[in-house]
Amino acid sequence: MCRRLARCLHHFAFLIGVVVIGNGSLPSLTKAEERIGLGLPVDCKLGLDCFIQQMPDVDPGHATLDPLCGQATYQGHSGWDIRLRSLTDIARDVPVVAIADGTVARIRDGIPDQIFEANDRLRLTEKECGNGVVIDHQRGLFAQYCHMKNGGMTVRPGMQVQKGERIGSIGSSGVAEFPHVHLSVRLNGKLVEPLTGKTLGNESHACGDLSVGMFDTASRQALVQPTVAILDVGLADAPPELSNLVRTGGPPLATARGNSTVAWLWAINVDEGSRFRIRLVGPGEVTLIDHTTNALPRRKANYLAYVGRKVEVKTGTYRLSAEIANGEKRIALKDRSFTISE
Repeated sequence: MCRRLARCLHHFAFLIGVVVIGNGSLPSLTKAEERIGLGLPVDCKLGLDCFIQQMPDVDPGHATLDPLCGQATYQGHSGWDIRLRSLTDIARDVPVVAIADGTVARIRDGIPDQIFEANDRLRLTEKECGNGVVIDHQRGLFAQYCHMKNGGMTVRPGMQVQKGERIGSIGSSGVAEFPHVHLSVRLNGKLVEPLTGKTLGNESHACGDLSVGMFDTASRQALVQPTVAILDVGLADAPPELSNLVRTGGPPLATARGNSTVAWLWAINVDEGSRFRIRLVGPGEVTLIDHTTNALPRRKANYLAYVGRKVEVKTGTYRLSAEIANGEKRIALKDRSFTISE
């Protein structure tokens, strides 16, 4: 993941046939008792150790629009992407879980976890989804879970699974520019945006209308939170590179042997007009850095901000505060302390 996110298609290359009921129209979900009540596809804390990077594109034309009337999507994106910070986090085996009871229809495994590069596209033809699972959740509802960890599957075809049951782990297989699980849902053969409960590509699909949504209450409340997030902050001897953060995480902590200190923050889904304030307090409660950036001229799906000072680094405790604000509104805040020793 460099300056933009990959505009990849998540193929249902290994999806079994879907039964179309009646005339193929979607069933009404307006009554509470008819709601499907889907759960989240992950077992992690959104905004803390996993993050919503992208949602489906609900605009039927050439513009882009996410289900909450924002821009956390790209043209033609068909699912929800819930990410980890970097490839190193894959080792934590963050669970991917079934969104509802069902039967495992198909799985694919054996594709390495990596960060997608353009020269990988031919090798991954018809494997864009990477390691994945397709589950028949009954009543015409099928879900596909993509980019899962290589060797991390815990299910096999024909197995019955319960809502919330582990089916594998978040990975970075297939066409993935960051480690994540991609969830896409079909109902009666049609791609559906599950937060709104409406078919994708529908001319009348209005963002923000969750009255016929398919998620249960707790999951819906988790998904409607702002997607802007500070993924990480740190102190280093030199500026980090954005393209390396998703591969190896943050750079090593600055050392007392260095002659410069760089305070940095890594954020996602930052809107136009946002400003970043980075404040560093060093040993003796001395303010070493207090810098606010200019407003962003356009939205950034993935962004690195940093500021440095060229002076000898002393041992002791440093407190770093990173804030994102837009106008007078604070959007996100992250504080961390670091101890630099000999």
